[in-house]
Amino acid sequence: MKKNFIRLNVNDNYLSFGNFLRILKEESNGSNTFWQSDLFSIIFNTENIADSTVNNYCTGFRAINPKYKNYIKNIKEDYLNNPKILINTFSKILKLVDINAPKNITINTFNNNEKILHICNRLYNISKNDSDVNKKLSNILYTNLQNNHLYNFFAEVLFYTVLEKKQPIHIDESLNNIIEQKIYETNISVKDIEDFINIQLTSGIWSIRGIYELARNGNPFACFEMASMEYYGIINGIPRYEKAYEYYKIAANANHPTANWAIGYLYYQGHLGHKSKKDMYLAFKYFNKARKLNCANAYTSLGNIFLAGNIPHIKKNEEKAIEMYKIAIKSNHTYAFNNLGKIYENRNNLKLAFSYYLKSANLGDSWAQNKVGEFYRLGKIDTINLEKAFYYYTLSSQSPKFILCNWSKYNLAKYFYKDGCMEIGIHKDLNKAIKLLDEASSELIEALIELVYIYKILYKENNSDEYLKKINYYINLIKKHPGYNSNSDNLILETI
Repeated sequence: MKKNFIRLNVNDNYLSFGNFLRILKEESNGSNTFWQSDLFSIIFNTENIADSTVNNYCTGFRAINPKYKNYIKNIKEDYLNNPKILINTFSKILKLVDINAPKNITINTFNNNEKILHICNRLYNISKNDSDVNKKLSNILYTNLQNNHLYNFFAEVLFYTVLEKKQPIHIDESLNNIIEQKIYETNISVKDIEDFINIQLTSGIWSIRGIYELARNGNPFACFEMASMEYYGIINGIPRYEKAYEYYKIAANANHPTANWAIGYLYYQGHLGHKSKKDMYLAFKYFNKARKLNCANAYTSLGNIFLAGNIPHIKKNEEKAIEMYKIAIKSNHTYAFNNLGKIYENRNNLKLAFSYYLKSANLGDSWAQNKVGEFYRLGKIDTINLEKAFYYYTLSSQSPKFILCNWSKYNLAKYFYKDGCMEIGIHKDLNKAIKLLDEASSELIEALIELVYIYKILYKENNSDEYLKKINYYINLIKKHPGYNSNSDNLILETI
């Protein structure tokens, strides 16, 4: 049967070599003056290449020749030791893209070029659409873009598109086979999936209306989506757990794996019922049903139950908990990695604990990223590495609100911005420290205490009534904080 290949340079769904070159040409203010073969020759330092061959590489109909891949592989190895190695190549690219580029181009020139910034933004948006781009690379691209390290961003995209992005890709029946396997044990139909995806792809910002209509008709995916929005208070401004349960129940009746787990979680957390024996039994029942449907969340929750031994007739069993977590991590479930890390950290096996935390951190979990930052800052398994600590704290601090670990903001403020960290070139920035502590203070009383400390220092230096007002303001917040106790007063006194 003839294979139908996917073109990898005609839309924004693939972070491919062809799309890399396409974006460069589209953004060029001299796009009519060069062809993709010119870019190819610059990147691979070659002249003897046919236009038709380059076109096949760019469309993705042909794998890039190992000779060219090896050239970039060697460049990457050298780049890790000397990032400046690509400046000559990137200078030539910039001059093709921007006819107004200066004659002498430095890394700083490249980083501050408006056209390059626009190109990087487009490439980053493409990376978010490509399911092959893992969380680690996505975080690296995001961090470089946020910090205006466009030179590094360009290098990462080049290495990925040439060395890692698979091509050619052909359409076959594998996707349908995967879908059929996933929904085999459920009452969910392929049409349910198609209807839900269609709403997501075609309705834009109005997709909630479409999802609501699908949910009214019993679509399991739409019901799960509505339930989750009700759980987080997105629909009405406040969480409505009973309403969430109603939607989860419809999806659970269709054997939606995560919907069954979610109902168990509502009972386990006391959002439904009163954590009675009956409620805990129901939680266990739904977790177990979700486990049979191969839900990773369920394995983690069952592991938590075995670890705590807090449900009647379920004895505490740490080895059974580990067994559950190890099944969950096969699906890259970050909380299972975290829980294994905690167990081995408690056993003082710091090397193994760190390996689990690091895997979770590289999958994008904010808590684990902060934890990895702690290991590097304190030198728990090796020498202290403040640069890596700062990197992981920063990643953690950029997570969405619902999954954000505020300790990362506290740690950045206290250990890097409050006094600076010249070992890695971080200058003292009290405004940034105060901003981060303010953002963390709704959760962490420690952030409020640190703010009192900073404003007392400022008051001693400037004797300003404004600083005195700030001190009293934050002390009042500390006394109203849920975590306030007599020890808090002692910590306040220590800041004087």
